[in-house]
Amino acid sequence: MKKNHINRKILSRIIITGSLISALCLSGCSKKEDSKKEGSEMDGIISNMTMDEKISQMIIPAIRTWDGENITDIDDNPELRDALQKHQYCGVILFGSNIIDNEQVYNLVKNLQDNNKQSDNVSVHIPYIMPLDEEGGIVVRLTSGTRMTGNMAIGATTDAEGNALKTGEIIGEELAALGFNTDYAPDIDVNNNPSNPVIGTRSFSDDPEVVAKLGKSFADGLKEKNIIATYKHYPGHGDTETDSHIGTPSVEKTYDEIKEVELVPFKEAINNGADMIMTAHITYPLIDDEVTFGDGVTKGYYPATMSRKMITDILRDDLGFNGVVVTDALEMKAIRTAGLVKGEEGTVEYGINVAREVINAGVDILLIPTDLNNEDAAAYYDDYINGISELVKSGEISSKRIDESVRRILVMKNKYHIFDIDGGSIDESEGKTNSENHIEEVGSKAHHEDEMEIARKAITLLKNDEDLIPLAQDKKDIVFLGSQKNDSCTINYAIDEMKKEGLISEDSNISVEYYYDSSADVKLNYTDDMKNEISSADIVIAFSYASGSAFYDKENPQYIALHSALKDVHDNGGKFILLSENLPYDAAVYSDADGIVLSYMGSGLNIDPTDKTSDGVSKGAINANIIAAIETIFGYNKPKGKLPVNVPELTELEDGTYGFGSNYLYERGSGLLTE
Repeated sequence: MKKNHINRKILSRIIITGSLISALCLSGCSKKEDSKKEGSEMDGIISNMTMDEKISQMIIPAIRTWDGENITDIDDNPELRDALQKHQYCGVILFGSNIIDNEQVYNLVKNLQDNNKQSDNVSVHIPYIMPLDEEGGIVVRLTSGTRMTGNMAIGATTDAEGNALKTGEIIGEELAALGFNTDYAPDIDVNNNPSNPVIGTRSFSDDPEVVAKLGKSFADGLKEKNIIATYKHYPGHGDTETDSHIGTPSVEKTYDEIKEVELVPFKEAINNGADMIMTAHITYPLIDDEVTFGDGVTKGYYPATMSRKMITDILRDDLGFNGVVVTDALEMKAIRTAGLVKGEEGTVEYGINVAREVINAGVDILLIPTDLNNEDAAAYYDDYINGISELVKSGEISSKRIDESVRRILVMKNKYHIFDIDGGSIDESEGKTNSENHIEEVGSKAHHEDEMEIARKAITLLKNDEDLIPLAQDKKDIVFLGSQKNDSCTINYAIDEMKKEGLISEDSNISVEYYYDSSADVKLNYTDDMKNEISSADIVIAFSYASGSAFYDKENPQYIALHSALKDVHDNGGKFILLSENLPYDAAVYSDADGIVLSYMGSGLNIDPTDKTSDGVSKGAINANIIAAIETIFGYNKPKGKLPVNVPELTELEDGTYGFGSNYLYERGSGLLTE
């Protein structure tokens, strides 16, 4: 194992006191003595870091692009390599633009860690946290990995805790195989707002106790593979109607109210030894203190990310969390363009002033203050780190506060063997989480089989008039009405599989249409030919994607197309099956459907399941949920899932629009079985 102790130029700075060296323990030391030794050595390392190094250790930049080109390798990019070497960053986060395939991303991660070792102007080399947003379901980055079913689908299964654990293990194994050591998952938001535009099926349930249990199981699976789990989004993003990527959500709840719902999963996570929690850029006016914004006039409330009351008083003091707190991305509009502090929005002055509030709130890691995407951005980071250092010199941020964060970060890195303390220096462990990497396990046949098994268990039959499902083989004229043209990849694959199983007769007349054309000026694609085809069909299987509030807007192309299809097929004696791709709340929008099947995940339908390796394994992150839902409609799979959220009735408001009422059309736990 290669060791990179300390730069020889400044070796004298790191000759730590005799008490530190004498703390080297013999093999018979007790756990208490080991802990004391580790703490002493950690303090020694921190005390010999410069302030710029400490601040850099609290920052994770993104490297999506450089001068407009996707970053998939750093070998031919000396400017980026130099920019990364210049500061001792906590880590680097990758996104979809950085990932082509398994071999490439493995090499990219390795090269980033290797590049970090090459800096000759730091007191000690500390390997990166390498995080990825790999929640499963609709939030994945690994193009060749196993997508898994998403959290709400897990919540619909009867053995939900076991399936959450298995999901965490699979995702953790794939991340570790590629050199990642951190997952920004699980999402433990309680999705108790049907109009939430950003969480949705990323949540396990609207029951906080269920979310708490499944979040723990998912995290346990990650930890078994030595991956750091990150519980998010504290103090809870489930009851919002604004996406913090594009605005600032506000939750009008008291502290007592969120203690009963939103905070329940976080308290459970903390009680079970959570290592890292991610904040949400959400305001809580009934809990927090009012502040004056950057213009010196406007009064309002800081997002939780910047709030000392939310981070220190509640998360740390009341809930007892002593681990690492990481922000959600600081480049999001809820922070970056909200005018919260002095300085022109988007400037380094503004960013430094945000950092002051974030650090003083009690946060440890500043995630993506800006994209590190060109020389100007590299200069931004130089000024940003220097500016925060100046705030420490002036006393606006205490050096003790900085040391607290750096210590938490290093303790976590040491715990997961991202590095190991060795006599006051750092044994880098090559920056890997495992002694060996097994790239072949990423998107493996075994993982896809487990994925499909969980998907089949999740499929929920919510309505089945006249025992329509499974479809009888005399229903020969069938129209699949997908959302977009690319959805046909998954739909056609499932149809072919059902034909192989003899569940669709060869003389059936099956067509696949789509009702939304994203490339056209007029998005609605419901032509006269489609109308005639649907009118003459025995069965229409219509795909609906529910998210936010647009799906029940009367002017929405999906709403228009599906209600038109529902009327047209019914007018001529045919039957209408709603296949809910994403959130199950669309069951209330199409309550006149003859059958309603819930799949809980609508991403990846454009990835062709027939594109396989020589071993017969899918190359891409396919959507197993939709395949399992179609299998259920034709009788190959028997529905076993139970609704993990309450589905309220849809009511017409005085202005003619729709909204969800207080009564439930389908209660949590609903789900039909078939013979």
